[in-house]
Amino acid sequence: MEKSGEYIIPVKGLDIGVHRFRINIGNSFFESMDFADIKKGDLTLNLSVEKESNLMVFNFKLSGTVNVQCDRCLDYFDQNIAGNFKLIFKNSDHYEEITDEVINIPSEESRIDISRYLFEFINLMIPIKKVHANDEFGNSTCNPEMLEKLEEYKVRKESPQWKNALKSIKLE
Repeated sequence: MEKSGEYIIPVKGLDIGVHRFRINIGNSFFESMDFADIKKGDLTLNLSVEKESNLMVFNFKLSGTVNVQCDRCLDYFDQNIAGNFKLIFKNSDHYEEITDEVINIPSEESRIDISRYLFEFINLMIPIKKVHANDEFGNSTCNPEMLEKLEEYKVRKESPQWKNALKSIKLE
């Protein structure tokens, strides 16, 4: 993964209090990620950093679209996503992830790269089942040619004779 300066938050010079950042996440972010299923996206991150004497609370608010592959027709489409996440960075003498939300960082750390966390948050917001939305009449907007092919190759199961024979057995 290539590090980009726009995802690095300078924390050493921040005064105690709340600081706000607005970051656009575009295609270059996804292209720089190794093993990413998403190659395109357009998201906005509203990040508030509340700095205290021994810790910092990062509140992430993400919204936008990512281009994903439909599980039904395999065409790509833009999936709307939105979510809120929180990370707490505590000053310590070493780096250690305590929980999913609490991370110890060395006290002398001057910058925090949030790109890895953004990548994880975005992937958590993508639905497990990625399918084109239906139109206003409830009809699928998937690729009609692919839907036709799927219907053509659909396995039609017939009840085997032995199954009918089993149904006729009466157990007492």
